[in-house]
Amino acid sequence: MIPNARTLAVAGAAAAAVLVWFGLQTRSPGAVTVPAPPGPPAGAAVPLHAAVGNTGCMSAACHGNSAAKALSGTFDASTWEGSGTCWAARDPHTRAYSLLTDKPMRPVRATAAQIMERMHSPVPATEDARCLACHSNPALAARDSKDPHVVALRQEGVGCESCHGNASGWLRPHTTWKADTKAEYAAAGMTPLFDVGDRAATCLGCHVGAPADPERGIAVRDMNHDMIAAGHPRLNFDFAEFHRELPKHWQEKERTASGPKPRGPAFDARLWLVGRVAQAEAACKLLASRADRAKAGDPRTPWPELAEFNCAACHHDLPEPWRSEPAARGDRPLGALKWQTIWPVTAAAEFGAVRPVVTAMQRARPAGYGEIGPLAHQSAAKLSELRQNLVGAADADLVSRSRQAFVGGVGGNPEWDTDGQVLWGLAALQRSRLIDRPAGEFDRAFDAVRRRDWAAARPLLDALARP
Repeated sequence: MIPNARTLAVAGAAAAAVLVWFGLQTRSPGAVTVPAPPGPPAGAAVPLHAAVGNTGCMSAACHGNSAAKALSGTFDASTWEGSGTCWAARDPHTRAYSLLTDKPMRPVRATAAQIMERMHSPVPATEDARCLACHSNPALAARDSKDPHVVALRQEGVGCESCHGNASGWLRPHTTWKADTKAEYAAAGMTPLFDVGDRAATCLGCHVGAPADPERGIAVRDMNHDMIAAGHPRLNFDFAEFHRELPKHWQEKERTASGPKPRGPAFDARLWLVGRVAQAEAACKLLASRADRAKAGDPRTPWPELAEFNCAACHHDLPEPWRSEPAARGDRPLGALKWQTIWPVTAAAEFGAVRPVVTAMQRARPAGYGEIGPLAHQSAAKLSELRQNLVGAADADLVSRSRQAFVGGVGGNPEWDTDGQVLWGLAALQRSRLIDRPAGEFDRAFDAVRRRDWAAARPLLDALARP
């Protein structure tokens, strides 16, 4: 049973002294069960990107107030006051670190100890940067694991600073910001999550992977095929759908020069299309990083990396002759593996930025790391520009571009990943109130895709794409 906000606030009162060095009195919401981390020595300088810990955000005067309204689904201008309490009570990210221990919080295919044993790791998951980079604050993964302050912060799981950025530079200044500009955020080291493109990129850093970021002290995030074979669940992510299911601890609004305003009616379609482009961008950045590390001789980076390819390219029933037919293969040579599906970006002609990577990786013999590295860097840069353009696109244009993605972009006989991604896209379009279609049309399209009846699905998808 989840405790109510009053219980959470009272239970955490003992943590009040943790942030004396910040001049703040803190009251923890109590859902984080690990001891509050000790602060740095008195008088010590705090660098720009230093981690503070969840308790730095959860005083009753900041984000640790009552979250009763948010927990019941009501969001308004005061939501920020209880956002920390809401996160601690409901957010699944709070359990991320627990999955690295011997007693995971939910059923998994294999425990962390079993995975590490199968990978012949000399250290447990709680000390391996590959695991910590996504199951705790990424900026702490590469730090000295024996530092008690760092160890305690890691045990807080994926917390405030994992998404918003380490708080030493912005903890106090952000309370006085008026315009909430990206320049202010960048100067203080805070991630501008009000920009849905940056929000998507932040999520995808763990849910797809990302190169190392030395400036912020973030280790490489790379969950590869060896880890999947050892028992780690594969990554299968859709930004719009996961965003919808995440318990919200914020009020959704646009930041404009004249002040905040509600998101437009096409917000769900924007989340979906921006998220798909951002996912392709993240995949290209990770591919480029893998190529660069393989070129440098990193023993943990084999080439080619099997996790780059569509799982169904190998994991499928053998008596499926359609897989070798031209309609299913497209321009892939017979026997060539299909690169990972990021529909519609890897299918629709509009998203040509990723085409050089797809072509190079889908040869009979995939491109070597020396060739693919520059191609992936270039594609990532173009996709980043496209992502930023989509964030600022007008609602009508955004919806039109989202609908066009469904026209002729599904292919001959889509595999499982494409099926799921089409369904996620349909769900996002249905939630966008600018789309007016006859009653039941979405339902029929959903049902046809779910049954993998593409003869029935294609005309329905084409109809949804028409104004």
